[in-house]
Amino acid sequence: MRRDVGIALTRSSEGLAFGLASAGLLRPELSFPAYAGLVPRDGVSAIFNFFDRNGGGRGFRSVATRKAMRDFRGGTLSYDEHDGTDFVCPPGTPLVAVAPGVVVAYRDQWLRGGLTAIVDHGGGLVTQYTHLSRRIAEPGQPVRRGDVVALSGHAGIDMTVFFPWVPPHIHFMVWLDGRPIDPYRAPSEPQGPGAWLERNDPRASGPLAHDPDPIALIDIGIDDAALADSMAQCTDPHVLAELEAAPSDAARVAIAEDSLHHQRFAWPNARQGVSLRRPEAPSTLRLTLPLPSSHYVSAKAADTIWTRPPRN
Repeated sequence: MRRDVGIALTRSSEGLAFGLASAGLLRPELSFPAYAGLVPRDGVSAIFNFFDRNGGGRGFRSVATRKAMRDFRGGTLSYDEHDGTDFVCPPGTPLVAVAPGVVVAYRDQWLRGGLTAIVDHGGGLVTQYTHLSRRIAEPGQPVRRGDVVALSGHAGIDMTVFFPWVPPHIHFMVWLDGRPIDPYRAPSEPQGPGAWLERNDPRASGPLAHDPDPIALIDIGIDDAALADSMAQCTDPHVLAELEAAPSDAARVAIAEDSLHHQRFAWPNARQGVSLRRPEAPSTLRLTLPLPSSHYVSAKAADTIWTRPPRN
């Protein structure tokens, strides 16, 4: 935390920025029941923010401004450069694998939401879970769809600064070939890799009959030369030390991809957009809800009158 506060104070682009419209992120009607440990009776999790289609995945700053964001529907249930989907859940909720894969790494950055789990599903498809309170699966552990990866929490700068008005939630990210993508699809968009199994309707699930064995996904197509070259060009000693201490090359690739997006100060501009994976067939896996079927069945947008998409 001391290091992250230092980064925020010395690099203005890394500090938390917000404006008057950021007050729309304060949702006590969602926050107070979740902090009280209540799960909706219908088992439908509230979606607090969608992926920002205007800025999400293209760049990253620690901002909570609401100026140019648009979600996949054309609504404004998001904030600028938001690169994931926020599912409201009480702290301590078990979070589950959305597809078969291998837990490759954990990172812990207060400016970026605290403890984060990273799961590699092969074919360039990676998922992340942020704002965790506890890790359950260990790095290198294969997980089936529905297996518990970690427990949710309320860590990170945004959850600290705006407690208890910001709902406790899991910031869930989908990555494809090193870039964050939206698992939701607009009407004209094909499903493609990294989409929900039920189009735009994430459903809780256990293992499915057609799921591959997670062990078969361990060979994830790392480009060893590109990884070594990137590590040689990392300019931040703390990030480099984290990469060198990682338990496997799979973990190093996952950490480097995350850092290239969320810690751009640690890398020369020439490394942006460089793939760390060998070209191979993209994953065909479809995703299910990162919340457990013992507590939830699905999720839906928690719109206000200001965030709803325009009517056709």
